[in-house]
Amino acid sequence: MPDPLNTAQRNAVETVDGSVIIAAGPGTGKTRTFAHRVAHLIQDRHVSPERILAVTFTRSAAGEMRDRLKGLLGEVPPALWVETYHAAAFRILGEQGYPFGVGVDFALIADEDKPALLDGLVPKKEATAFLDDLRKTKQRLAWPEDGPGAAYQRRLAARRLLDFDDLFLYAMRLFEERPDVAADYRERFRHIVVDEFQDTSFAQYRFIRSLAREANPPIPPLTKGGKGGFSLCVIGDPDQAIYGFAGGFRAFEAFATDFPDHRVCRLSENYRSQGMIVAAAGQVIAKSPAHLPRRLTARLANGLPLAISRYGTDRQEAEMIVRKIEALLGGSSHFTIDSGWAQSDDGHRTYGLSDIAILYRLHAQSRPIADALDRSGLPYRCFGRSGAAQDVEDFVAGEPALRSEAISLMTLHRAKGSEFPVVFIAGCEEGLLPYHRNDDVEEERRLLFVGMTRARQRLFVSSAATRFLYGETRRAGPSSFLSDIQEELRQLEEGRAPRRPIEQNRQQSLF
Repeated sequence: MPDPLNTAQRNAVETVDGSVIIAAGPGTGKTRTFAHRVAHLIQDRHVSPERILAVTFTRSAAGEMRDRLKGLLGEVPPALWVETYHAAAFRILGEQGYPFGVGVDFALIADEDKPALLDGLVPKKEATAFLDDLRKTKQRLAWPEDGPGAAYQRRLAARRLLDFDDLFLYAMRLFEERPDVAADYRERFRHIVVDEFQDTSFAQYRFIRSLAREANPPIPPLTKGGKGGFSLCVIGDPDQAIYGFAGGFRAFEAFATDFPDHRVCRLSENYRSQGMIVAAAGQVIAKSPAHLPRRLTARLANGLPLAISRYGTDRQEAEMIVRKIEALLGGSSHFTIDSGWAQSDDGHRTYGLSDIAILYRLHAQSRPIADALDRSGLPYRCFGRSGAAQDVEDFVAGEPALRSEAISLMTLHRAKGSEFPVVFIAGCEEGLLPYHRNDDVEEERRLLFVGMTRARQRLFVSSAATRFLYGETRRAGPSSFLSDIQEELRQLEEGRAPRRPIEQNRQQSLF
C-alpha cells in the first residue's frame, strides 16, 4: 500500500478475524487505519467488496472515506457499502420495500417540517420539547404507542415519511418480522467496520449488532482466498464521547459485554498536535474514568506552551482574542500595525485566516466575538445556530466544510472531526465549561479534551470574570478543568504578558 502505517496501525489493519476494538486517540490516524483495513480486506485477503459494510458517522466522513479508498484501490467498488448509520438503514429499508411496500417511494422529513405535522397535537410552544422527548424515546427503540406521539407517527406514515430515528425502529421491526431477511444481511456483510463508535446510540448499536454474525458456533478464520471468517471492528475513542443527548449510551461497554472474546488494538501516537498540547489535553482527560487502556504520546516537537488567559469581561476577552489573531496574521489593520500588535506572537510563524478557529461551549457566546471581528474587519464564518436544535444538527450533519478563507467560529461539538493550526477556546469558566445544565460533568471534560486536541500548533484558552449571556450578567471563576494542567505547560505563556502596543493609552480606550 502506498500510504505507510506505523506498527500499531498495521496491527489494527491486519487483525481481521472476530470482534475487534480499535481504540484510537485524537490525531492517531484513525481514518487512515479505517481505510487501510477495508483496502486490506479487498486487496490482500481477497474479500469480495459486497461482503463489507463500512459505517461512518457523518456524510462528510463517508465522502472522505470513499476518497481515501479511491486513493488506495484506484476506484471504490460499486458493491462496497460505505454509508452512515442512517444511510445504511435507509438503504436496507429501500431494498426490502419496508414499511410501505416494494416499489413504493418514501422520504425523510426535514426538521423544519416537523412542527407543522404536530399542528393540533401539541401547543406550538411545546413542539420543540415534544420532538426532543420523542427522539429520545425512539433512540431507545421504543414506539410511541398512544397520545400525540402515536398520532404523529400516523401522520408520517400517511405521507410516506420517516424521520431519522424511524430508520432504526423500522429496520429492527423488519428484522424481527422477517428473521430470514436479517440472516441474509448477516451472510452478506461478513466484515463490518464502524467509525466513531463512541457516539453510537442504543438504536444504532442494536442495528449494527443485528447485522453482525455470531462467533458461536465457531466460524473458520478468513483464508487468503477470502473464504470464511467474519469480523466486526469498531473504531473510536471513549474520551471523545460528547453526544450524551443521544441517550448517554456507553457503546464500548456494551460491545465488550456482547463480544467478550474481542481483541483491543490501541493507537496512541498523535501526529497532529505539538507535544505541549498533547500533554495538557492528556492531563485534563486523565481525571476521567477510563474503560479502555489510555495513552497518548506526541510525535511532534513540544512547541509553545498553552496560553491561558483571564479577562474582566466577555467583551474584553473577545477583543483580546482578535488582537492575538491579528498578531498571528502579521497584522491586518492600520491600527494594528501602528500600535505594535502586528508583531508575530511566536516571533517566527504567521498564519492564514483559515488556519484559525475560535471554539466555545454555546452558540450564544459567538456574539461578542463576532462583534469584535467585525470591528477589526477580519472575515469569519460562524457555523451552527442557536437553540437546542444545534446539537442535533451537528450530530447528523457532521463537521462543516472548511474551505473558505475566513476565521472559523463554532461550538466545541461542531469542531469534532476538524483540526486547525491555531485554536482559541473561549469561555472556560465554571458553569459554562462544565455547563451547569449538563449533569454529566465527565462529558463536559471530554468536550474540553476534544476542543484542545483540535489544535495543531497553538492553543489559547481564556475565561472572563463576568459574562453577559441569555439576558443576564453572570460572574464565574475559571473552569476547574484548567487546574488539572500542570504549571510547566502554561507557566511560560502566562509569564509572557502580551506585547504592549506602542500607543498604550489608545489601546486601553478599547475597554
